[in-house]
Amino acid sequence: MIIVNTGNGKGKTTAAIGQVVRALGHNFKVCIIQLFKSDIFYGEQGILKNLDGLDFFSFAKEHPYFNHGISLDTVLKQCLEALDKIREILKGNKKYDLIVLEEFNIALRDQFIDINIFLKLLKELSYNSKIIVTGRGAPQQLIEIADLVTEMKEIKHPYNIGSKSQKGIEY
Repeated sequence: MIIVNTGNGKGKTTAAIGQVVRALGHNFKVCIIQLFKSDIFYGEQGILKNLDGLDFFSFAKEHPYFNHGISLDTVLKQCLEALDKIREILKGNKKYDLIVLEEFNIALRDQFIDINIFLKLLKELSYNSKIIVTGRGAPQQLIEIADLVTEMKEIKHPYNIGSKSQKGIEY
């Protein structure tokens, strides 16, 4: 099964983490491969990295559109390392029941990952695992092959009136 959480609204990662908790509650083996999220900023990382039954990997921790100090080439290289991790999972003996590919839609949208290569790897992964792909801007090709697609739609958000992101809510 391939699941996609996309859209401009809040909750894509939160929904995926809820699925992770549910899967771990059934003693599933879970893997999260995350892009564009700094280790020191996001509260969920400290908990997730220490859970039994969960392997957590983080690549391309900064997006060049938000951190102007990082080059496009560096981010591209780091996103390709994330794809190498997927290839390693496919070749390895360790099987996962659930794999979350966190913020991969962003990497696809911004062309740090080639959609055709990603879809091929995703199809191979889905033979043995349930997959969740998160992030804004899911490409149409991914939506078409997915079994379940949820679009989080922003109706109202405090950002729009100048509020800053809130610890424990947005990060």
